[in-house]
Amino acid sequence: MKQMHKTMEDHPMNQDVFAGQWKQMRGELKSWWGKLADDDFDRIGGQKDKLIGLLQEKYGYAREQAQQEVEQHLKEYGDRTGGPNGAPHEGAIATAVAAIAGGLESASSYLQEQEFAAMATDLTALMRRYPIQSLLVGVGLGYVLARLTTR
Repeated sequence: MKQMHKTMEDHPMNQDVFAGQWKQMRGELKSWWGKLADDDFDRIGGQKDKLIGLLQEKYGYAREQAQQEVEQHLKEYGDRTGGPNGAPHEGAIATAVAAIAGGLESASSYLQEQEFAAMATDLTALMRRYPIQSLLVGVGLGYVLARLTTR
């Protein structure tokens, strides 16, 4: 399958720019990932790979998921601040389309790479992390299934 997502190297917010803007971005990073403490940010020290590793550790993300989340947030940050090279802002629709495409690709590769047991573990962790949302999704699915079977 042809890989469509960008790697860290071709992303507009490359490693050099990330390290250079580290101090200005710390507040923004704290708002994105509240589980990371000040010492965590000191350990990261502007290195994207360390940030990805800490997201895996603190949030239980798979490496690809952590990398995609970092890339998405950094892209949004770059778009809001005019980008590292003064790149123009993308429209909200283009950003939404890119996010949806990235999410679908991520889901596709996840389903292809994971075994059922790993998916069950991930689903359980997701349900524990978001219990109310999981309950609402379950109720909604139950309602839809009930409506479909009573016809």
